[in-house]
Amino acid sequence: MSTRLMAPIAIAAALLVAGCAGGTATVTGTLVGADGACLYLDVQNGDGTTRYWLRHLPSGYDEGDERGVFTPGGHLIRMGARLTASGALSWLPFEHPCDGSHTLDATAID
Repeated sequence: MSTRLMAPIAIAAALLVAGCAGGTATVTGTLVGADGACLYLDVQNGDGTTRYWLRHLPSGYDEGDERGVFTPGGHLIRMGARLTASGALSWLPFEHPCDGSHTLDATAID
């Protein structure tokens, strides 16, 4: 992962740890599903893996049950595929069922 990409992620992670919300991120990782209805993107970094919960998908995208994500054209991006997602970082209370991860409200998926 490039230094240019890691800096915004590190800043955003610091803001989330501090309990603040806001900022944007672009992350590339592996699409995984866990915790029932939660859809995650696991991003490898120098310290291991950071998990991003894709709370909202871009317009036209839809979760394909446990199989993956459907694109606006109907193509299925399967679990285990690598993809890039961009969007707004946000914070949710810890009692939410998808807690324990960073929250990304995706506005674009490549």
